[in-house]
Amino acid sequence: MRYPSNLNKEPRTGIWYNSETNNDKNVALHSKNARKESTKFRHRTRLSGDLGDSDCSLVIDDVTLQDAGPYFFRVNFGGGDRFNYHPPVTQLHVTDFTDKPRIFSAEMVAGHPVNVTCSFNTTFNGTTPTLTWVTRTGEPSSASHRVTQWGDTWTYTSVLSLTPALKHHGQNLTCRVTYPTVSSSQILTLNVQYAPQNLSITSPRQREQFLGQCKGRKLCSDPLLSPEFANIYSWVSVKEGNSAAILCSVQSLPTSNLTWRHLGVTLNTTRSSNKLWMEFPQLTRQDAGVYQCVAENEHGTVERDVTLTVECE
Repeated sequence: MRYPSNLNKEPRTGIWYNSETNNDKNVALHSKNARKESTKFRHRTRLSGDLGDSDCSLVIDDVTLQDAGPYFFRVNFGGGDRFNYHPPVTQLHVTDFTDKPRIFSAEMVAGHPVNVTCSFNTTFNGTTPTLTWVTRTGEPSSASHRVTQWGDTWTYTSVLSLTPALKHHGQNLTCRVTYPTVSSSQILTLNVQYAPQNLSITSPRQREQFLGQCKGRKLCSDPLLSPEFANIYSWVSVKEGNSAAILCSVQSLPTSNLTWRHLGVTLNTTRSSNKLWMEFPQLTRQDAGVYQCVAENEHGTVERDVTLTVECE
């Protein structure tokens, strides 16, 4: 900002206009009377330095899309001298807020506490952003916050401590960064691992019997995974000479290694699958006995027995 040296000691008033002319309806900053500022700028603008030092730089906090447009500066001196500093007119271009926080997640295992970190980097050290977590209502959790600086970059970090459960698998966890006028968010879909559970042993024949007994009952809508089915049908009876097929199925994440055993001998096995069939092309009385299905992944092991009876002709 330049003006005649004889005005160096004169009192002065600085005015920034959000227009190409000195329109009193578009005052963005008035250094002497903030009430003359447009409502949309009030309490959001200031000078970065001192007009007495010829510094008229304008600072706008919490910029919005409506702040875009031309700006020009005017200074009024006590003796009536006035100077308009245009052209060129300063153009402010405002784009949508697209910066997003980042989420860093550790491996999640049901029942084991875990920390999930969200961070947001910015080079602006004016208005402080707020990091918040959006979780399922009623789920207990706690978060810690910190701010660090490296050069011109400020990093805002929030660490969420939670204990995931099986019911959280597939749910969304959201980290949101918020300024007074804009916000953005990042979403993490929870991938909760768990040990094998709900192991069931079924055969087509037993399944048909079960469906007949459970007709109209909601808890039997999925017999292959129903705990009630697994508890009731722990045996399979087939006539000698007929074929038989028995299915072992389980729920787990990651998927389980399944093994069929009889009298301590491994009969059939599969890796990374939650279903395994045991088949008998033609049953004899020697096939009768107790069989075990064992499901195992890195988080645990579960097994169940089934008794195979062979009916004589």
